[in-house]
Amino acid sequence: MSAHQWGLNKVMKTILVVEDSSTSRDITSHFLQQGGFRVLEASDGEDALNILEQRHVDLILTDIMMPNMDGWAFYNEVRKDKHYNLTPFVFLSVLDELDDQIKGLTLGVDDYITKPVTPPQLIARVNTALMRSERLEKYFFRNPVTELETQNYFRHRLPLEEKRCRETNQDLSLVVFGIGNYVSLVRGHATWFAEAAARKSGKKLRKRTREFDIVADMGMGCFAVLMPNATPEGVKDWAEKVVSNWKLSLTWPDTEQNIGIDIGYTCDVISPGDFDATELLDKQLATFERKW
Repeated sequence: MSAHQWGLNKVMKTILVVEDSSTSRDITSHFLQQGGFRVLEASDGEDALNILEQRHVDLILTDIMMPNMDGWAFYNEVRKDKHYNLTPFVFLSVLDELDDQIKGLTLGVDDYITKPVTPPQLIARVNTALMRSERLEKYFFRNPVTELETQNYFRHRLPLEEKRCRETNQDLSLVVFGIGNYVSLVRGHATWFAEAAARKSGKKLRKRTREFDIVADMGMGCFAVLMPNATPEGVKDWAEKVVSNWKLSLTWPDTEQNIGIDIGYTCDVISPGDFDATELLDKQLATFERKW
């Protein structure tokens, strides 16, 4: 059954709500859940930082006046980590003085919302911040979180490398890796858990490639690797070793059970050869979708 049939193509966005008042936190979380978001909750900045070490979030929505670590300090700590440079950060506060709003916007937050706020207003502002971030990501060649090339960039470079290598009679191979149990991780555990497995897998693959290889996250637990100046035999031997030596697992927090992450691959020669590189890529990705 395909990813589309499982409904996996629609990824639910995760919002981290940081608020010391449990009542306000519950209300805000309820609004967001009604708007179609997955919600994580933290009682202050320190609690939120601990969550960010373990979980991926798509947007941070935080109060300012909190114990232990207030919103100002929390924002500064988050922005120290390059992995969150593109993560939208929004203040939701009762501090409605103009000076506070100017301070927040001057720091660089993506939005400053004053309470009280209606559910439609909150959802609209959150969606706007997310869309702004998504537009920015389209201009990046490399994902700042995973440090892998983006799918758009890979598809842009693929025909260019195909042309270059054929004109100079150089070797060029395409390898696609896929997490074999990605769908099972989504259905049996959670989408965020499968996404975490993909991020860890991508980082592991990047370490096993050469600096000039192009390694992209193609989504749905698949990764494409374009390898120039390597013989087809050498590339296949390398891919076999990656799979045979693959050891990766994640701990499911509810039961502390270690869940193994499976990996498989397909490998094809682009140059020398007469394949259309883009068609070959799509064929390999489709093969993974059918197989797993």
